[in-house]
Amino acid sequence: MNLKKKNKKKLADNISGVASEVGTHIAIAVIAGLIVYVFASSGYESEIAELNNRIEEMKSAERNALITKRISEQMEDIAYEQKALSDKQRERAEEQSRLADIERGKAELEREAAREAERKARASAKEAETMRAIAEQQSTLATQNMEEALKARSHADTLFYQSLARSLAQTSITQYKSGDKSLAALLAYSAWYYTDKFKGNVYHQDIYTALLDNAPRARMRIGRVSGNPRVMAKIPDSYIKDSKMGYVIATDYGEICNLIPKLNSKGIVDRYDEQIIFNDPNYLFRDVCIVNGYILALDVSGTLVKTSLTSTNDKRTSNDFVGKGPRPAQRIKEDAVISRKYLPMSNMPQERWRHLLQNDENKIIAVGEHQVVWLDANGNNILHTHSITDEISEAGVVDNTLVIFTKTGNLLTFNDGKPSVNTRISLPRNNPVSYYYYMKDKGMHILGTEDGDVLLYDKDHKYIKSLVGHSGAITHMEQLGWCLATSSYDHKICLWNLNDLNTQIAPIEVYYDKWPLSFTTNRDNWTLIVGLADGDIESLHISVEDNKDNVHDHIERNFTPQEWEYYIGEGVKYRRFKE
Repeated sequence: MNLKKKNKKKLADNISGVASEVGTHIAIAVIAGLIVYVFASSGYESEIAELNNRIEEMKSAERNALITKRISEQMEDIAYEQKALSDKQRERAEEQSRLADIERGKAELEREAAREAERKARASAKEAETMRAIAEQQSTLATQNMEEALKARSHADTLFYQSLARSLAQTSITQYKSGDKSLAALLAYSAWYYTDKFKGNVYHQDIYTALLDNAPRARMRIGRVSGNPRVMAKIPDSYIKDSKMGYVIATDYGEICNLIPKLNSKGIVDRYDEQIIFNDPNYLFRDVCIVNGYILALDVSGTLVKTSLTSTNDKRTSNDFVGKGPRPAQRIKEDAVISRKYLPMSNMPQERWRHLLQNDENKIIAVGEHQVVWLDANGNNILHTHSITDEISEAGVVDNTLVIFTKTGNLLTFNDGKPSVNTRISLPRNNPVSYYYYMKDKGMHILGTEDGDVLLYDKDHKYIKSLVGHSGAITHMEQLGWCLATSSYDHKICLWNLNDLNTQIAPIEVYYDKWPLSFTTNRDNWTLIVGLADGDIESLHISVEDNKDNVHDHIERNFTPQEWEYYIGEGVKYRRFKE
């Protein structure tokens, strides 16, 4: 009973505590219901204990709920504060966002402005590039125009001075012919000067002729023979043991002479001595060759005259021949051997001999109108003979091959006395060959014709071109340095520059009063030794450089101011050519 009282009191206290603590009608109702229930079931103590436990749990839950409530309230307050703060922050953020939007708008505007500025800048840059390209084009065009203007001016100056030079040269030629050689020399040198300075052709005909006229050593009369100098030959260097030997001359009046150049103190040839090696007017020499230190001369009748290079019975200098006529015939001394070699005469008419040739084997070849004879090196023994039906017009030797041209236009070649090729060559006008020359360094066969044509063929005899300049039969051809020299019965020697065969080749023409029948060359000093039809022997120095120096050395004075203004012009700076 006491226990029940205690339990009831405890339950009441609990209920009172719960009621006081909870303070709600719901809790009281619940508790009251529970009390009723409990007291109604007072017999069930276990249930009361369970209820107490539940009450305790409810109190604990209530406490926890209160705590949770307080915490929730605090959290709510904090939340409200956070919300207020968040609202403020949101408002601030919204303000910031608004400001950011404003700034973004500004930035967008600025970016758009920047893009527009960039577009404008690019357009400006493109326009600037275009303008720069145009400016460069204009600059290039201006430069080109300036260069063209300078070129045009330079070209005009060049043409003016080249034209002036040729005019001076023509005037020099006129003054020289009129006898005013002092003025002629000044005009000739000034013509060369302006031609050379303005890159003109110093080998132009007028320039060249003016220098030839006024250079004292350019053309000299160096000897005289009695007959016509049909053949001239330079003595090979291998035979020259001293400086006394120069050129061999054979004439149609039976003369064989040795022409000896003499040097002055400056090493310049200023005169020639002449040694008469053989002299007999019974012989009409047509050709010579020099073998083993001997001269072999071929007479038109077929006689070979053999004499030593050093045999002599007369000696004269070039000064002895001025104004003199033919010398009387003189017999040769006994030490000059004369040997007569005749061809077999059976079934053949009497022969007229024209050529005496030598091949690389030192064999001698005599060529007539229809006959060819091979002899040994001494001319003593006949090795081979050959008859040709067509009349022979010209013959030559290339290495060991004999080349023969007939008047019908055939080309015959022989090796060691045996015919090898019979070829018909294409002559442009089918006129006979009067002279043949082989230009070894260019591999060209060069034919001179009786009509004055000079025909060029390659090594296979294929026609290349014609050189037009002569009007008479070609008498001799020979190469000297840059030029091919040709002589003709038209009283001219022509100098041809064959370095460029693709251009029109105009010759330099040197005129003579008589026919230049033959000539030979001196490659050491650019000189032709020319034999003329009246017996005169002349030297022709063909180097422009040497001739202009020779002219300058003999200039006697400078132009007067009046001469300068008249011949050259007051617009051209005055020069003293004598110094």
